[in-house]
Amino acid sequence: MQTRFIQTILALALVSTAIPALAEPTQVDVRVLARGAKFIGGYSDSARVVLTDAETGEVLARGLTQGTTGDTARILEGVNGDKRLSTPDSAVFHATLDLATPRRVTATVTGPLSQPQAATTVTSTQWVLPGRSITEGDGWVLELPGLVVDVVEPAAFQPVKRGAEVPLQVSVTMMCGCALSENGPWKAGTTEVDYQVTVNGKAQPLQRMTFDSASGRYKVAYIPHDPGIHEIEVRAWDAANGNAGVGRTTLFVR
Repeated sequence: MQTRFIQTILALALVSTAIPALAEPTQVDVRVLARGAKFIGGYSDSARVVLTDAETGEVLARGLTQGTTGDTARILEGVNGDKRLSTPDSAVFHATLDLATPRRVTATVTGPLSQPQAATTVTSTQWVLPGRSITEGDGWVLELPGLVVDVVEPAAFQPVKRGAEVPLQVSVTMMCGCALSENGPWKAGTTEVDYQVTVNGKAQPLQRMTFDSASGRYKVAYIPHDPGIHEIEVRAWDAANGNAGVGRTTLFVR
């Protein structure tokens, strides 16, 4: 009798250990905020989000943030003590993870994908518990530093004559695409934009560009004097937020 009782207990123990823990759907909302500015939004070329298991490298979810850049006043100033930065239309990546046990999850975000010359990557890691969704407030927010520097003129590999004036025009924005201006929330006057020309492999001194409020671009007239390959590098620096960006183009001077 005692032997049969022990056998029954052992059988129940084996059955109980064989039953796997049930997975629980756990929602994770990831938002990507441009440092000093707004959310990185869009629908096809916004910010890429990859959620992986930090210990195994298993990809748990991947996708893009989708939505708008959000409400400027709320992000920069807040609303009646409400600390949330996002609004319902703000760009977000929604993921649902089926978790049976706690997992240490790494979020890796890259963007803005619409401006590959400016795209950067940041990561963040935290524990995610089964059934404990990360959706309250702004969810899981990662901040992308940097500036988008786009050389509008001259076109890459444009042939020009030496001694001819070449208009150099550059668009500089926050990583969310928010424009710089003289009187708006993102001041052009606090962003230094310099350019350096390398002529046939020899770097020339840095030169400052000036902001043109009518076009919203930084401009300067460049006059090449020597024939050959002129490589132009534009550097933007926002000291207030520690943001930097670089853009490049090349001229053939004859």
